[in-house]
Amino acid sequence: MLPRAVLMSLLAFTASAQAATFPAAENVRVTKGEMLLFKGENFQPAAKGQEFTVLKYDAGAHRIFVSYLKDDDSLVAVTLPDDVVEPAPPNAWNDLVKGAAAFRDQRQDEAARLFQRAAQDAKLKALASSIAARASAARTGTAAGLKAMRDFTEQLAKAGLPSLALPLDEGTDRPGTAPPTKLDRAELSKRVITSQNAFMRTRQALARHRLVEASKFLKTGLEAEPAHPEMKALEARNQRDLEEADSLLEDAAKMRTFHKGAVHAMTAIENGLKLCADHVQLRALKQEMNSQFEERTSPPVTPAFLSAMKVPGSGSALDEGRKLYTTRCAECHDLEMLDSRSIDGWSKAVASMSGRANLKGAEQSKILGYLSVAVPAVAAGVGQ
Repeated sequence: MLPRAVLMSLLAFTASAQAATFPAAENVRVTKGEMLLFKGENFQPAAKGQEFTVLKYDAGAHRIFVSYLKDDDSLVAVTLPDDVVEPAPPNAWNDLVKGAAAFRDQRQDEAARLFQRAAQDAKLKALASSIAARASAARTGTAAGLKAMRDFTEQLAKAGLPSLALPLDEGTDRPGTAPPTKLDRAELSKRVITSQNAFMRTRQALARHRLVEASKFLKTGLEAEPAHPEMKALEARNQRDLEEADSLLEDAAKMRTFHKGAVHAMTAIENGLKLCADHVQLRALKQEMNSQFEERTSPPVTPAFLSAMKVPGSGSALDEGRKLYTTRCAECHDLEMLDSRSIDGWSKAVASMSGRANLKGAEQSKILGYLSVAVPAVAAGVGQ
């Protein structure tokens, strides 16, 4: 048995190493779907792959505080368990922005390291190398180096990159030696805030598959920072997904006109809404076909249903399971076609999502009891 002093030292080292895993201001990535908590209450679902900026890591409580921008543009701290996140991979644009902030704050070695890492990205190599060269020259404090940075920040601002231009220009200030700034810093500061907020709101909207909402944020963000590489990439991806959702809407509208085409139309609508949950026309068409969707996503426990599935008794337990399924599970997402998974697949899905929905063991059992009858009923076409 280890001596107490040695054991305590090992524990302290482990805790320190664990805490260093998620340092403040770094980004983390969600490894599986999880519910964000705000003041201990369910707030918003976080999707697998979604990234957040760490505000604080509470290693003792195994939770991470991350930033979230609410609809009123207020920034709040929400929490995630530390076992559902991992450090996000390096991002060249983030490195450039953080490097520019480090240069502004006279943390020159950190700035150089971040610019060097950003230069490993092929798309941003030229920009990162240019910034690094100007920063190195300005660091010497010579009149030529400071003037070169002033000229460069003006170019960056004109090129639509205020998030880099502003902090680099501010970091060039040297009382009595630096030439005056060429930038309207107050105007640039407003653009930077608008860009940052729009980018955060875009990522949050995309995580919830709200592409129409994301389009509005992207428009606002790119008006403030036209050359923002991450937003430009998201805009292209968002547009592709919107076009695919539109195509699925066309397919659904055609399919429903054919004899027995309703099932195919509903599948197209469901796939479209998985891509774009706030697609107005898809949601309207789904509403038109609401009764048919109900038959395939959550068939009511009627006497006819019980008789067709040869279920003895009143079916009260099944009805209770259905109510839990249609309320608690629908808090985070639309209900899926029941025949899209096997019973085993549904069991795994309910188990994995029970934490987000705060489902107790007995409630999970009731939902699975309902699904064990409803899934084969839908597959067999009962009630259709």
